[in-house]
Amino acid sequence: MNKTFLITGASSGLGEKFSILIADIAKNIIIIGRNKDKLVKLKKKIGKIKSTINVLIIVTDLSKDIGVAKLFKEFEKQKKIKFVDVLINSAANFTVKKIEKISMQQLKKDFQINVISPFMISKYFGLKMKRKNKGTIFNIGSSSSYDCSKNTSIYCSTKHALLGMSKSFNAELKPHGVRSIFIAPGSMKTSMGRKVKNQDFNTFIDPHEVASIMKYLLNNEKSMFIDELKIKRSVYKWVLK
Repeated sequence: MNKTFLITGASSGLGEKFSILIADIAKNIIIIGRNKDKLVKLKKKIGKIKSTINVLIIVTDLSKDIGVAKLFKEFEKQKKIKFVDVLINSAANFTVKKIEKISMQQLKKDFQINVISPFMISKYFGLKMKRKNKGTIFNIGSSSSYDCSKNTSIYCSTKHALLGMSKSFNAELKPHGVRSIFIAPGSMKTSMGRKVKNQDFNTFIDPHEVASIMKYLLNNEKSMFIDELKIKRSVYKWVLK
């Protein structure tokens, strides 16, 4: 396939799993995150799978405007990668707080990383895709894009917004050969998933399975198009405390 991928939130969770899984079909992978050490380790893992792959690390904080600007600046500064075929907006923050405990600062920070940054990154690379009449954007949503629970008001609000963003991009860019795909998994076995209270972590979705579905969609894009995919747990088990 030899595609170029850009993955935000690549240092852990689904972003990390997907980065490793697509190594065999990638020519270039740009991995984005805040933790340089984790990204360096990920680069080594990818290199062991495919030694010829080019992996570019960009360390930046997408919870800030300047973090998005840095991503664009670093991409433009390097000359080897000219075009991104597949963008994965996976970076996110999951705040668990009662409404009365939420500050304006926390609200703005989470909307920045969960909605505004994905929007601006999708705009930047999506318009490049539009000019070439090809490209795929994966927006990683959540079951919280449809249903809400106590103490997750910010997260649910941002994931509802991300769903609307993904649909809007699809409406505008699909006629130009660009797909915007919304992936909405239930709670996953990640560090973020461990914040979910009163549920059995062992029943959560394996992020590798979600990554595999995303890869499948890339490998089977000629005769079908899925723009929104809900992925639910096979078992729900509550933990009483």
